[in-house]
Amino acid sequence: MNGLTALIEQFTLPELARVLRRSVLVSLALATIAFVVALFVSSPLASLGICLGLGLGILNIRLVTAQTAKVATTSPARPVRALASMTIVRLGVMTAVVIGLAIVSVPLGMGTILGVMIFYLAFIGNLIGVALRHKAA
Repeated sequence: MNGLTALIEQFTLPELARVLRRSVLVSLALATIAFVVALFVSSPLASLGICLGLGLGILNIRLVTAQTAKVATTSPARPVRALASMTIVRLGVMTAVVIGLAIVSVPLGMGTILGVMIFYLAFIGNLIGVALRHKAA
């Protein structure tokens, strides 16, 4: 965990903004491809789930940045504890949404999981790319 923190601290805010923007664009392209493939190969609900999962991934990243900014501006006595509690609640709600969708419809739930996975693979890939360019510079 400390290694990840040290890695992210090397980036400037504009670089992080670019990583997030590029992650959204790459994941939208990948999700579009997955949506079309799922539409023809699987059920339409799986395709809808991919879109929902992508939206959940984007929403989660936006909430992380908003919550981090909130903690930075309010300067609580225990900032790590404040971030950890917000993270637990945010991830708990997201998990409940995905499980609820999977209970309603298995293809919808599996598609949602796939959409979240596509987003985070794009995010991590972009983060690694920027980190490698940092090391080379």
